[in-house]
Amino acid sequence: MTLGILFSLVFLIYGRSIDYPFVRWDDGLLIYDNPAIRGISFKTLGTIFSTYDPELYIPLTLLTYQFDFLIGGIHPAIYHLQNILWHAMNAVLVTWLLYWLLFLRDQSKIANRQSQINVGWIALFLGVLFAVHPINVEAVAWASARKDLLSTFFALGSILLYLQWNTTGNKRWYYGSLTLFTLGLLSKVTILTVPLILLIVDLWSKRRIHKDLFIEKIPFFALSFVFALVAIFGKAGQIGRVTAMETILVPSKAVVFTLGKWLLPSGLSVLYPFNELVAPSDPRFWIPLLSLLGLTCFLGFLFLTKRARTPLLAFLFFLFALAPSLLNFAKGGTIYITSDRYGYFAQVGILLGLGMGVMSLLRGDALPVRLYRKRLVPWVMVLIIATCIALSIRQTKTWASSEALFTNVLAHYPTSHVAHNNLGNFLTEHRSEGTLKNAITEYEQALAIAKHLPHREGSTDPVSSKILSNLASALRQSGDPIAAKKFGQEAFEKDPMNPNAHLVLGIIAATEGRMGEAEGQYQTALQIAPKFSPAYLNLGALYSATRRYDEALAVLDQGI
Repeated sequence: MTLGILFSLVFLIYGRSIDYPFVRWDDGLLIYDNPAIRGISFKTLGTIFSTYDPELYIPLTLLTYQFDFLIGGIHPAIYHLQNILWHAMNAVLVTWLLYWLLFLRDQSKIANRQSQINVGWIALFLGVLFAVHPINVEAVAWASARKDLLSTFFALGSILLYLQWNTTGNKRWYYGSLTLFTLGLLSKVTILTVPLILLIVDLWSKRRIHKDLFIEKIPFFALSFVFALVAIFGKAGQIGRVTAMETILVPSKAVVFTLGKWLLPSGLSVLYPFNELVAPSDPRFWIPLLSLLGLTCFLGFLFLTKRARTPLLAFLFFLFALAPSLLNFAKGGTIYITSDRYGYFAQVGILLGLGMGVMSLLRGDALPVRLYRKRLVPWVMVLIIATCIALSIRQTKTWASSEALFTNVLAHYPTSHVAHNNLGNFLTEHRSEGTLKNAITEYEQALAIAKHLPHREGSTDPVSSKILSNLASALRQSGDPIAAKKFGQEAFEKDPMNPNAHLVLGIIAATEGRMGEAEGQYQTALQIAPKFSPAYLNLGALYSATRRYDEALAVLDQGI
């Protein structure tokens, strides 16, 4: 019954997303423009296990894309379907894990029949809430978020097998837990805090604290350390771009922000940009910091005085699971507070705390409690689930296209230069006279915002350069080569390492008959970005136009 309920609700919400196209938000990078996922061979397997994506090491996630490609090519339906299935299975594991943990804390009361609480029904409610919560829409409806679904699946499985090992003492469950943890790290490294969560599980299970408790975690911590080093190499380009103050203030705000969005899931967006300077005097940052410190101290007091130990443990589960994503906030010259998908695994801690709260509310035989249990609480649960289903269905529609996705961002954050730029890219791709004019307007708005960003990356300005090169391309297609050349040159000056700037200047040069200059621009673009397929295609077309057919075939073969 549990499987049927969870799978049915997941497909009710996300079934329509099977018909959705890919979006211009990493889907090209990871899927439809990624040659490494086009089939399974020694070459493609070697590629996914020896490269980044380009920042994250996610070979197992890429392997699942390879299976998708074998089944359905680059048709998005199969990729969306697999995401939906992973989410449904995660909902089952969440239900199972929460049942186990809640039962461990309340088994004495159940055995003594001092309470009529049905832990199974509470766990099912929490699992359903996980399945239908709007904050999970990003992780499920976005094909590129597979890594969050997959890593969570293996993390949950690892914790469950660890609990089984604690119960039976059979070492095979321990090794199974370690294996699943490894697979999770190969899916996405952000589950590296699972060893800390296992310690939380030990305390939750009231295991006696002794040295073996820590010795048995050594292999888990060793794996976390190795994969953390791998992750640091992948993120090396971002290290040093943030200040110590930002490293304290932004993650603190992210924790409170994520809690707030989970409790009141309105205004959800794929981007949560902050285009201003992060200052300790800004109440938008010091209030969340003080709130987080206050909450932690309060829960710590309850724990140390033995008045209530489970709230702190549930909160630490949430905090430890969220922590690896908290430093990933500086991208493209902008601060991003968080992403909805970062809370996908972490919300298990929130659900755990909620479950204990419901159990405490329903405990006892006094008349008011019986009335709550029999009348009010079930209806409140139904209302919460129904509301979440409605909100999730509405939020899923924002992933129906790139236009819908970034229009939703701009509805909540109109100063997002990334949303304006990407919306411009979508309109340029679906070019007509009207859409090109709208695309140019979007690029101009993005450029105006980018010029005032406080987070610059060295002496160059890659953010503005990217927008300028896109603007130049749209102007060229709209029949204004003079303006296109002007903005293309400006894009090059802002960032000489922008391959798209060289591509645009090369296309303009070829259009004007300057084939030698165009060839040089295309080759420079490929030196900067060896996998930049548009440069291969245009260089191949140039060779074909100049009757250099052998070179054209060789270049086009490389591009394909």
